[in-house]
Amino acid sequence: MKKVILGVLCAVLVFSLGGCFGSGPQFENIDTAQRVDIDNVPAADYYNDLDGLVSYFKALHYLPQNTAPTQMMAEVIGAKRGYRYVFTVNGSQTVVELYEYDVTALDDNAKRVTEEVKKSGAFHLFNKEGVDMDTTYTAYLSDSGKFMMLYTDNSSNTDNVVQAKSAQQALKYFYAKGTSETSKPEESSAASQPETSKNEESGKTSQVEGSQSTEDSTVV
Repeated sequence: MKKVILGVLCAVLVFSLGGCFGSGPQFENIDTAQRVDIDNVPAADYYNDLDGLVSYFKALHYLPQNTAPTQMMAEVIGAKRGYRYVFTVNGSQTVVELYEYDVTALDDNAKRVTEEVKKSGAFHLFNKEGVDMDTTYTAYLSDSGKFMMLYTDNSSNTDNVVQAKSAQQALKYFYAKGTSETSKPEESSAASQPETSKNEESGKTSQVEGSQSTEDSTVV
């Protein structure tokens, strides 16, 4: 029973920590003036997986360049894996969580979460026994159904609001249906090796900094 309770608490913490950090100089700051228009960064230059999405977001300046992610308990929401980044945008605390789903093998939990997000833009968190934790999380799903994002920034600054909406737009169309894919070995992850972007036309690859996690994964 104690293990079940501990597991439930850990699951809740995975999604609640985003509101528990205080902004400050310890977090890498993003200047929205550096934001790049998505039309100038082709998604097809990046791998169609979580690492590729992270590299894509860094190129657009939606994520910090040098902050390492925390690996999330993605299975809580039926996802394949997930990362959380904590940083500031124009001095305002920002938390971004990115998740990848295996759209060819969604379990019941994954189907429930993604369907809820499609219908209402939010999902409920259930504990291991299937009981609703009475907690709702706003989330955004890519058109492909493969990626989901939680984006938290409570600033009313116009630049911050535009930054959040731009990230939502970039996620929505990242490898949407009909987009040709660039594949790479499944064992690659942002926590174990540098993220790599690939240009299919030139065949060149470039290393992107900041992908190696320095924090331990959350374990139930």
